[in-house]
Amino acid sequence: MYKRIEPVAGMTLYDKVMLGEVSRLEDRELLAVVAGYDDVCPLERLYDFCSGDLSSLAGKSGDAISKAGRMGKRQSARVAAAMMLVGRMAPQRPSPPDQIKTDMDVKSLMADDFYGKSQEELWALYLTGGNRLIEKRRISVGGTSAVVSDVKIVVRRAVELLAAAVIIVHNHPSGNAEPSGDDTELTQKLAQACSLFDIRLLDHIIIGHNEHWSFLKRGLL
Repeated sequence: MYKRIEPVAGMTLYDKVMLGEVSRLEDRELLAVVAGYDDVCPLERLYDFCSGDLSSLAGKSGDAISKAGRMGKRQSARVAAAMMLVGRMAPQRPSPPDQIKTDMDVKSLMADDFYGKSQEELWALYLTGGNRLIEKRRISVGGTSAVVSDVKIVVRRAVELLAAAVIIVHNHPSGNAEPSGDDTELTQKLAQACSLFDIRLLDHIIIGHNEHWSFLKRGLL
């Protein structure tokens, strides 16, 4: 009978991938595995070169990556090929809507921002009276537990922009879009705070894997 082997201290990146821990690895760790390294040290120079934005490596030649990261040609070729493959595999999405009419418009607008993210991120969409986008802004990373802080940031920016309405959106990397207690508390507190400034909280949308949850559609706003 198959028995799962739990990861232990001292395991190489290769070992962790083989044990199914790939989803827990950081971007630089995943890139190290692709390049054929067991730790991230050989990739630190390349990671600094792209300022942590691995997408900036897409389309670069193996030679360019080799020079930037001072890496071997074989390892650089692997990285260049992997970045191109990822770009080709990314789903083709329609252009984001200029006017927000439905929860599907929000999902389309936020698709690129949440693609491949392993942490929760809370974003706010600031809208005109005609539901046209003024600005979309990331509010916090790592979940919605800091409810009071998140509410202050969202409302303060809405006032600065003279926004008529706000939609908040966050992702659930676990894939399950069901709201947590913190998600519900944030929604309630934000709706109350927005109303003090005559700003409408139109919706709070949670995006999971191939599913999403709308507080408005559920009758909770």
